[in-house]
Amino acid sequence: MTQYRFVTRNRAGKWYATLAEAQQQANRIGAGFTDALGRFIAYRGTILEMRETPAT
Repeated sequence: MTQYRFVTRNRAGKWYATLAEAQQQANRIGAGFTDALGRFIAYRGTILEMRETPAT
């Protein structure tokens, strides 16, 4: 299973099971925001990390 999180220069988000969930929570760490059309906009310098975890 792939997990996602956003990382900024000063903070790292939690790992989430879906990209959509990680994008929704990204504003908490200052990684980006969702615009009026529902598209995720990452701030400059934001990195999306992904990792594979064993399926349970």
